[in-house]
Amino acid sequence: MKRLLAFAVVVSIIFLLTGCPTNEKRAAKIQEKIEESATFENDFVDNQTKLYEVRGKAQQVYDDLIDLSINDADMISQKLDEAATYKEEQEKLLKQSEENFQKAYDKFSKIEKNAQKIKDENQKDVALELITLMNNRKELIDTFFEKYRDYLELQSTFYGYIEKEEYRFDSLDKQIKDVNESSKEIGEVIQQFNVYTEQYSNKRDDYYQMN
Repeated sequence: MKRLLAFAVVVSIIFLLTGCPTNEKRAAKIQEKIEESATFENDFVDNQTKLYEVRGKAQQVYDDLIDLSINDADMISQKLDEAATYKEEQEKLLKQSEENFQKAYDKFSKIEKNAQKIKDENQKDVALELITLMNNRKELIDTFFEKYRDYLELQSTFYGYIEKEEYRFDSLDKQIKDVNESSKEIGEVIQQFNVYTEQYSNKRDDYYQMN
């Protein structure tokens, strides 16, 4: 009986001694995946920055076309060509942006298994909050990509009316309103995404400080 009790005590001591390093290993693996995810996030930010710049140029072309007279045929043709070029650039950057965020998300998603097994409750809570914030960001950025593509299609429809010289006021007015509303929706989505991104960054820093 005494031998069994002594053995049980030894086993308990071994468990306590090995439990902490295992927790540290899990924390290290989580941090590793977060950092790998951040690499793709940096590429995503670069794509978004370029997309914002091209969108600004495309917006200027859009504004110019609205202000032009129907008699400015040569200038209208030139602006439509510019609009087509900027649309292609935006579609390319949008695709790259989407791919990089998906890669970042896929890397990050691998932390959940280890996060659920963390023994330290405070550390576990922070890790799980990070997962929630990342999922919120993923949902919003997917909405952003979808709405941005709708926005580009609405612009293309508007340009199609002009190219065909269909200058009916009611049709053009509706197209302009649809494009402007779509642009507003994109802005609202990315604004909320940026709020979640700031919260995610702060929570990530909190997690790093706990390790």
